[in-house]
Amino acid sequence: MTDVIVVGSGPSGVNAAAPLVEAGRRVLMLDYGVEDRRYTPLIPHRPFSELRRTDPQQHRYFLGDRFEGISFGQVRVGAQLTPPRMHVLAEAAERMPVHSDTFAASMSLARGGLGAAWSAGVFPFTDDELHDMSLGLADLRPHYDAVAERIGVCGEHDDLERFFPASSSMMPALEIDSNAETIPLRYEPKRSELHAAGFFLGRPRLAACTRRHRERGPHAYLDMCYWADLDQSVYRPQWTLKELQRSPNFSYLGRRFVHAFTERDGGLQVHATNADTGADESHEARALVLGAGTLGTARIVLRSLDRYDTVVPLLCNPYAYVPTLNMGMLGRPARDRRYTLAQLTAILSVRGVPGRIVQAQVFSYRSLLTFKLMKESPLPYREALRILRVLIPKLAIMGIHHEDRPSPRQVLRAPAGRARRRGPPRDRVSPRPGRDTHAGGR
Repeated sequence: MTDVIVVGSGPSGVNAAAPLVEAGRRVLMLDYGVEDRRYTPLIPHRPFSELRRTDPQQHRYFLGDRFEGISFGQVRVGAQLTPPRMHVLAEAAERMPVHSDTFAASMSLARGGLGAAWSAGVFPFTDDELHDMSLGLADLRPHYDAVAERIGVCGEHDDLERFFPASSSMMPALEIDSNAETIPLRYEPKRSELHAAGFFLGRPRLAACTRRHRERGPHAYLDMCYWADLDQSVYRPQWTLKELQRSPNFSYLGRRFVHAFTERDGGLQVHATNADTGADESHEARALVLGAGTLGTARIVLRSLDRYDTVVPLLCNPYAYVPTLNMGMLGRPARDRRYTLAQLTAILSVRGVPGRIVQAQVFSYRSLLTFKLMKESPLPYREALRILRVLIPKLAIMGIHHEDRPSPRQVLRAPAGRARRRGPPRDRVSPRPGRDTHAGGR
């Protein structure tokens, strides 16, 4: 009998499987495992600016063979996914339908889960967030360090260390670009004053390798982070999966859609469907780790325990993208050597509310292509293009993340009787209103 079955190959699944395999346990991973095989092989290992000037086939992976890289209509969750990354959301909405008027769910059946397309920001929970689980940061610190060593994390010893404790294996931070480097120059003279107001600025902690690590990296500054992983410097869970598959005590079964488990004396059975044949399967093990994503894991548990119509609190931090003009870039040329991930992180401690923070990441904007902004402009396309060509080197995008707390208005419910109806059950999500509310984790 298998010792442990792990469901899902996302960040939680592979990093739960890794120490079990290292400890000699026999581990079986059940995963749906959608992959992109159309566009990734087309992308040369060259910088973005060079590809734009020289590659006659660039339209295929930048826009897509069916122009799927151009989002029409209302911009929703997933609109920033590039054609080589669109497989990350493929089939999820059909297999795991969610009903909500105010909520857009990010779910994945991809090899690597949502981690196959994430922006690589890694942030530990705080004592305040862990308090209700009777845990503290000190309890998780050794485990955070183990994961950081496995995936490769870079950062800086700076003003954010009080929020993001450094790991002993932390690599030097990535080099910020010419747009971002003007911001700390304005922060430093007012540093004490800003700290007194609860504002702190520093380098983000990113799951990216700035030196060679586990046959990955170092980062090549091609500005293609959201298009290709040619040097594998930005962490994707599939890199750990590839390492696991070298171990004789690890097995991987793809194209399996897990829908329930049954507990028995001394073990359990996991029930899945083979997506290629449609056949139902059962797999036995002594223990089970569910890493099927926030909504996917909740769905499996509620169905397995026959807890339909059970109300489950849902945490989902609201966020906003705010375009800004960096006036410090006026008259300055922009270096071509750069990356697409977050350049800086800012944190505001909310006064009068201990433990409450607002967090923002600063991104430079180039390789996600001008048309994604141009289509949102109120100007005619020709004039919008001319203006954006001038503004792009001075443009920064702030991704502002507000924290979330449990609320009776923000819940997940699996409707009763759905297991007996034809077709997949449609979970109902009732979050607080807000167009930018979405979930992909926690």
